[in-house]
Amino acid sequence: MIRRFLNLVSIIAVSLIISGCGDECSSYSDFSCKEIEKAMYNAYFYFPDDHEYYLGIANGLDACGSLAYSYAASKNLSSNRKWSYICCMIAKDSDCYEKHR
Repeated sequence: MIRRFLNLVSIIAVSLIISGCGDECSSYSDFSCKEIEKAMYNAYFYFPDDHEYYLGIANGLDACGSLAYSYAASKNLSSNRKWSYICCMIAKDSDCYEKHR
């Protein structure tokens, strides 16, 4: 009887701990990791000289990164790691609510 009670308490304790665990993205974002991955983004490319170029709107974070890598390849910059990009989340009436990569 006591063993069964202790097992039940253990199960409840583990369930409470798991349910209390938040999404790791919530430590730095107003959105969950899933929301970040699926959001719409304005994609910006930065040349090695820091010149900015707007790539357009991407549907999802992976698509934003793909836009940047494809653009780098089209400019023969694939082997030059001095370029960069940023994905500006379109949210809450802002064109760049949060920056992600």
